[in-house]
Amino acid sequence: MFSPTQIQQVRQRVFALTGFHYDAPIDVCEGRGLVVQGDRGGARIQAESLPALARGFFRLAQCLSAGQDTIDIREEKQFDSCGCFLDLSRNGVLTVDACKRYMDLCAAVGLNLIVLYTEDTFTVPEYPYLGYLRGRYTPEELKALDAHAQALGMELVPCIQTLAHLGQFLQWAPNEHMKDQPTCLLIDDEDTYAFIEAEVRAVRACVSGSRLHIGMDEAHGVGLGRYFAKHGAQNRFDLLRRHLDRVVAICEKYGFRCMMWSDMFFRLGSKDNEYYDLQADIPQSVIDSLPPVDLCYWDYYHTEDHWYEHMLQQHERMGDNTIFAGGIWTWSGFLPQVELTYATMEPALKACARHKVKTVMATMWGDDGCETNLFLALSQVPLFSEFCWRPDECSRETVQATAEFLTGLPRRAYEAFGLFYPGPKDRRVGKALVYCDLLYPLGPNAQELKEAIVRMKEAQTLLSDCLEHEECRYAYALLDVCLQKADILSQLRERYLNHDTVYLRQVAVEFIPRLLQAYAKLCDLHREQWEATMKRNGWEVLALRYGSVMGRLEDVRSALIRYVDGALETLCELDEEPLPSARKYGMQFYNVYVSPVFNL
Repeated sequence: MFSPTQIQQVRQRVFALTGFHYDAPIDVCEGRGLVVQGDRGGARIQAESLPALARGFFRLAQCLSAGQDTIDIREEKQFDSCGCFLDLSRNGVLTVDACKRYMDLCAAVGLNLIVLYTEDTFTVPEYPYLGYLRGRYTPEELKALDAHAQALGMELVPCIQTLAHLGQFLQWAPNEHMKDQPTCLLIDDEDTYAFIEAEVRAVRACVSGSRLHIGMDEAHGVGLGRYFAKHGAQNRFDLLRRHLDRVVAICEKYGFRCMMWSDMFFRLGSKDNEYYDLQADIPQSVIDSLPPVDLCYWDYYHTEDHWYEHMLQQHERMGDNTIFAGGIWTWSGFLPQVELTYATMEPALKACARHKVKTVMATMWGDDGCETNLFLALSQVPLFSEFCWRPDECSRETVQATAEFLTGLPRRAYEAFGLFYPGPKDRRVGKALVYCDLLYPLGPNAQELKEAIVRMKEAQTLLSDCLEHEECRYAYALLDVCLQKADILSQLRERYLNHDTVYLRQVAVEFIPRLLQAYAKLCDLHREQWEATMKRNGWEVLALRYGSVMGRLEDVRSALIRYVDGALETLCELDEEPLPSARKYGMQFYNVYVSPVFNL
């Protein structure tokens, strides 16, 4: 039964988050699902949990704010656990206050799960180089986050790594003896298991929940590095299973039920080491030998039902409690990739419902520097909450209406964010424009530039009357940089080849200085956004990137002036005929845009 204190706290928190005022009485009782009935004179909420109660207050506020006179809402969630998976390890770590606020916002729409991806950003006393200088959480900070989750009625699940994705840790000399590959631990080595037990022990001291995510994804080349040198060739299925047995036993010792990413089983069963291989063959003997662990199927790439159907069926062969991790696309650079999130998650969530998946999470990764602030992606959190609580009514309209009320931003702002990208496909044209060189042909091609200019002008128009919001000011400044850069890129080489020295001088004395001012403004706004929600650790990476782009612009400016004045005979970077982009599709990270040098 909810206590009067809990009811009052939930009511105050949700109404404060949404800016809603309601002085009429609200009767609250505990019961299955969620029922909200009432009008402006009073209301009744029946809820099965604290997150459901929070959602009840949210829905009451939302409907009355939208002008409804009477309310009669009846909802039941179709996933037992549904929530957000926050990446706190790819350069950016949310402050404790910001993480609590994210939990508050998730709980307000009825989500009951929060997963914290702490690859190396938590404290393990015996291993001081784990998270060194990276903004790792102290034990006291993790305990505070766990306590806050408990107060909200949410389950907090830590996600650590117990095999791969440990390059940050293994780079330090005191840890190198545990290294197989640059990012992978050395299986069958007792020092490795001492480290893993220390990790699990440290987490157990800070959190109260019974589930722990042990990672184990993308362990490319496991067993083929130092392990191979020491032990020779091994059956890699056996190697992975043997390691998993040890890790699960350690976790069980500390009272944890494990979940893990499933991709390595599929990769080892694929002739091409691919996760999404329809022909992957996982031997039944491997499946039969699995210890008690829940497999987590991650997929944020497919837009067709049959992919999710096939992968869920294959996972069902391997256990009866498949967990699904979808994605809100925050890892493509500077703004969330709105249309791709819709295009992939709508079929994914429907497939999960058909297969009666019990736990669903929305991952928000920060690959390549954590350029996109997680709070900018809040508009798509309701895609998960509304599909969980009212699947039959979950349309784009209901998601967007909930997002507007949750974030306080008009939906045209999120439409503008989405225009940073060329529709529902993973092409990072906006990110490329921010970083790419003016002289080397490593950024968008001519057609992409043409289309980007149209899109980004439209986005600025959408944002122009909502610049009172700091998120919109940041996005507007970002678009300004991209538009100026695109305009120069679309003309510079052709004008150079035509010996248009008047234009080249104009670029040097007018366009580049103006672009540098736009970069300085964007950098300042980005830093303010970062410091409002993140620990300072990690900002240096983005500061260095901004600095390198601006420094190179100054260099190009100098080169143009010297060329026009005759001090440089040629601009050799522009003389060479551009070839089609030949770098692997998907390698759309900072380094590929700034120089042809491999691994800059």
